[in-house]
Amino acid sequence: MGKNIKKMMAHDAKFIAPNELAIRWCCARTSVDRITRRAGMSRLYLGTGKNGIVRYVLAEVEAYEATCLVKR
Repeated sequence: MGKNIKKMMAHDAKFIAPNELAIRWCCARTSVDRITRRAGMSRLYLGTGKNGIVRYVLAEVEAYEATCLVKR
């Protein structure tokens, strides 16, 4: 896949992977799983079993982050 297509896909992304969230939030993948479950975030499951993948709705992630901001 070309670089331009990857940039377009990343820019227009509606979903985010758990590993990407771990990087974004500077935490462990297990923390992402725990936080998103407690927050009641929707998950998209693609495939089944060990080879299946999980994606989170980016808009929900951003809304959750907005509720966690502390203003002084």
